[in-house]
Amino acid sequence: MSTFLLEILTPYGKYFDRYVEEIIVQTEDYTLGILPNHAPLVAKVKVSKLEIIQNGEIKCYAIGEGLINVTKDHVTLLLESIESKEDIDIARAKDAKKRAEERLSTLVNIDIERAQRALLRAKNRISLYEDD
Repeated sequence: MSTFLLEILTPYGKYFDRYVEEIIVQTEDYTLGILPNHAPLVAKVKVSKLEIIQNGEIKCYAIGEGLINVTKDHVTLLLESIESKEDIDIARAKDAKKRAEERLSTLVNIDIERAQRALLRAKNRISLYEDD
């Protein structure tokens, strides 16, 4: 099976640096399935689920916004955050969702955009955790 190098970087350093068979990630415009020898591409990644296929196994992650750079045999993801299912505290994610929804329902003395982003991140974490 053909592979390519996937490198994932966050503000905290290198998170992932291994050869994989495929990734599936969402950009602002569409869902991308990246295989070896993909056409070169640079795109903005949105808060979503990232799937990494390695040795025939699929591993899912909740990711924050970022950028993807694809070359023939190398993909770099620059992400503001990434969490595996095992890293997610589901109770905390549900509390964050509830707080964000409460803030958005009052619309008094709040940063609406910040509350909307917090709600999106919480929903993303919850959906990853509950996908199984």
